[in-house]
Amino acid sequence: MSPQCVKQVQFEFNQDLRYCMSEDPRPPFAEAIVASYRSSAAARMVNIPVATLRVWERRYQVVGPTQTPSGQRLYSSQDVRRLVLIKQLVNRGHGIGMLARMDTAALQDLVDEADQTESVLNGATSPVQRGHVAGTGKRVEPVRVLLVGQDAALRWQDHLHAFDSEGVRVVKTVDGSPASELSLRDVQADIVLVDVPALHMETVDWLARLQRLVGARQIVAVYGFASSQVTGALHARGAILHRSAVGAPELMQSIMDAVRGWRSVARGLRHVPDPAPTPRFDAASLAGLVQSMPRVACECPHHLAHLVTMLGQFESYSADCESREPADVALHAYLYRVAGHARALMEEALITIAQAEGISLPVRAQAAD
Repeated sequence: MSPQCVKQVQFEFNQDLRYCMSEDPRPPFAEAIVASYRSSAAARMVNIPVATLRVWERRYQVVGPTQTPSGQRLYSSQDVRRLVLIKQLVNRGHGIGMLARMDTAALQDLVDEADQTESVLNGATSPVQRGHVAGTGKRVEPVRVLLVGQDAALRWQDHLHAFDSEGVRVVKTVDGSPASELSLRDVQADIVLVDVPALHMETVDWLARLQRLVGARQIVAVYGFASSQVTGALHARGAILHRSAVGAPELMQSIMDAVRGWRSVARGLRHVPDPAPTPRFDAASLAGLVQSMPRVACECPHHLAHLVTMLGQFESYSADCESREPADVALHAYLYRVAGHARALMEEALITIAQAEGISLPVRAQAAD
C-alpha cells in the first residue's frame, strides 16, 4: 500500500473513531445533506421580500442562518419552516416581536389553535387538519407525497418537511422495487416524487402504474439521463421533470406551483354555480333565428350566434376531457362549468336582440325565458 493510501485510511479511521466517540448522532458527512437556501430562495419560498427577511433577522433575530466564508447567508429547512409559520401568524395580526421569542413548536401550536378557532367560527364539525395556504391561515387538504427511489428520502424529505405548514407531508417512502409496490395497496398520494439515475420507456409505464395505484395527480421525476423520446412521453402525461443536478429550491418551487394551481382550480369551482343553465337553442333553431333577423351593418346577431355555437362546442369538449383525463378532472370540470355559463350569457344576449326586433323565439328558448 502506498504512503498516500496509508494516510487516507488513517484519516478515515480517525474520522469514524471521532464520530463513534462523539455525542453528536450525525455521521461526519451529515453537514453535506442538510438543506440550505440562500436568502433570495428562502424569501421566495416564504413569499416575502428579501428586504423583509433581512429586517426580521436584523431587528428580531427570528432565525439564525449560517454564513459562508464569503458572508453569504444560508437558511436551513427548519429556518424556512419557522419563517412560514411566522408569516402566517403576522398576517393574522400577531406581533413579530412576540413571535420572534417563541420556538418553532410553540409557533406551530399557535397556528393550530388559530385554525381550531376558525373552524368553530365557521361551523366546522370535523377535526382540524394540519395544512395551510402560506400567508393566509386558511385550512386546506394535505398534499400527500410518495417518495420513490433509494436516495429519495435522503435527498428530499428534509426539504419537503419545510413545507408541512403548506399542507405538504410525506406519506411513504419506497425504494421502487417490485416488492415495494406491494406495500402501496392502501396508500393514497397526490404527488409521486421519484429520484432515479435514468429513465427508460419501461419507466414511463412503471410511473403510470404507480400513479394509478396511489391515485396521484402529479408525477415529479428527478433523473440523471434519458432519451428525448422518454422525456417527451412523460411530458405528454403531464409529468414535471428535473435533471439530478436540480437544486432543492427549484424542485420545491415547481412542486408548490403545481399545488397552488390545484388550489386555484378548486377555488374557481367553488365560485362557479353547478350546473350551468340548459342550452336554449339547438343547431337548427339557432340557424333559423339568425336568418330571420334583419341584416344590420355590424352583424352582431350573427357574431353572437357564432359565439353561442363555439361555446356550446367547447362545453361538450370539456365534458369529454373531464371523462378522459382523470388527472385533470377538476380543471376540466371548471372549464365545463365556465363554458356553460358563458354560453348561457351569450344566449341571453341573442334572445334580447330577437325580442327587441320582434322576432319569435323557438319553443325551447321561450320556455326557459
